[in-house]
Amino acid sequence: MEMVRACMRPAASASSGPRVLVLGGTGRVGGSTATALSQLRPDLNILIGGRNREKGMPLVSKLGQRSEFIHVDIRNSSRLKEVLEGVDLVVHAAGPFQRDDKCTVLQAATFTKTRYTDICDGVDYSWRAKSFHEQAKASGVPALITAGISPGVSNVMAAELVRTAKGESGGEPETLRFFYYIAGTGGAGPTTLGTSLLLLGEDVIAYDKGSEIKLKPYSGARNIDFGKGIGKKYVYLMNLPEVKSTHKNLGLPTVHALFGSDPFIWNWGMETFANFLPSVRVVSQINYYLRPGLLAPLTLWVKV
Repeated sequence: MEMVRACMRPAASASSGPRVLVLGGTGRVGGSTATALSQLRPDLNILIGGRNREKGMPLVSKLGQRSEFIHVDIRNSSRLKEVLEGVDLVVHAAGPFQRDDKCTVLQAATFTKTRYTDICDGVDYSWRAKSFHEQAKASGVPALITAGISPGVSNVMAAELVRTAKGESGGEPETLRFFYYIAGTGGAGPTTLGTSLLLLGEDVIAYDKGSEIKLKPYSGARNIDFGKGIGKKYVYLMNLPEVKSTHKNLGLPTVHALFGSDPFIWNWGMETFANFLPSVRVVSQINYYLRPGLLAPLTLWVKV
């Protein structure tokens, strides 16, 4: 989780309530974020941003009078700037971030001096966003990037582990490994699959004794014991942002991340895709055409 430090502008008046725009609010993660914000802070005005009003209105109705739908396409920078005027915070949850080659939302937020956070889980996007540090700082815009579960929370956990290890041993930790296992995605299966397909088109960036190395995606299988209730599960190399950030910021010479899922047929399918679809361009095209409506039947078929 990376922080662009700057002074915050004054919040909206208490009578009107702060305005929060959740981009990708019609999706699973964005919708859950909007719901959680509404429950934690009933005083917030929650704006659900997306391209499909029909998908967004049920959530708006659920959230109540302090919510409304805003039609916006994140690829349209002029529309973004228009929408962000008067907004106190924008939450960018409109992934998958692996498909974006520009930081249009962050740039628009910097231009309009709007507080910004995202749930980015893409390596290239996260480091591209960091390049706007000085620009955001000069504009007085705080920007919190990669603030989701992975790599946001996982980076915080890694930093705490390193701090604890240094305190207990008095030495410098040398190796950090991230192991992830997922099952039962709560309806987010198509999104997870789409993101995973894009990752299969990327070389895995890892670090070995201080040297950056490139490895084949979904290779290097390891059988990891996740403890009572889960047991041993196979995980595979994936290109995840926390590897580079922990290496750079925590000074760990050896870092890599592995990921796996249940049912095991997904791992078999991912490994097959990695072997036959080495090009990120090809994978991106496949992911574009395999929209959630087409991926959902695959998810349901595996659950049967």
